[in-house]
Amino acid sequence: MDDPQAKRRWQDYSIIKEDVIKALQDHPEGLTGAKIAEQVGITQGAMSKYLSMLRVDGIITSRKVGVAKLWKLVSQADRTDMLADRIGDPDEATFKDYALSLIEEDSKLMEADGKRIMVMPTVILSSLYNYTKSIVGTEVHAFFYEWGRDYLSEVSQFVDDVTKKTGGNFIQSFLLLWKLKGWGRFEIASMTSNQIEVIWHDSIWAGEVDDRVPVDDFVAGALSAAASHAAEGGSSKWRFAETECKAAGAPHCKFVGTPVN
Repeated sequence: MDDPQAKRRWQDYSIIKEDVIKALQDHPEGLTGAKIAEQVGITQGAMSKYLSMLRVDGIITSRKVGVAKLWKLVSQADRTDMLADRIGDPDEATFKDYALSLIEEDSKLMEADGKRIMVMPTVILSSLYNYTKSIVGTEVHAFFYEWGRDYLSEVSQFVDDVTKKTGGNFIQSFLLLWKLKGWGRFEIASMTSNQIEVIWHDSIWAGEVDDRVPVDDFVAGALSAAASHAAEGGSSKWRFAETECKAAGAPHCKFVGTPVN
């Protein structure tokens, strides 16, 4: 007769998973499936199914030692390599694989191959704006403007590469990056050697920041740095100002940039 305890445990993946992890933590060199089944207390047949499930979930991996197959916990290095391989195969990779492949390193998100992920959560920015204003008052505008200028330096090489490959211009590629990151719709209304106008149709601060003055200083600072970078290799300095702002009741946000003498 079947053991009712074994049947119950077969139905509880989370319990078996914890038991397998504990067994393998005590044996970093690895254990055979038969030994794991013995320690956990279920049949080898049932354990083989669990081991397959745990392998698919990226918790364990196996290696051959002679005729035996040893199972061990997946280390961070193992996980990185496995996910990098899956990400490299578009037919196999899933969004979950990609999300799991991101590694936090010195407070920066990195892809499995070591490339940095440029992340700028918009909700955090809005909250930070309100928090900073509560401390420094109107100086929040200068703070965010300079932060925007500094942000450009983090993405300039990436945008340069995109610009070269697409044959576009630096500012267009920079705004495309923001669009892909979920910041909204940007439009270059006009661009001459003396003036650049950029329209932002859906500001992330609109509705989040209770102000009646222009508040998109971060964007103004980043555009200033982008235009300066693009102009003759950075030999010309530009400054952008927000002339219309959704947070102040305008239908959209408008930024006007001019060269600084």
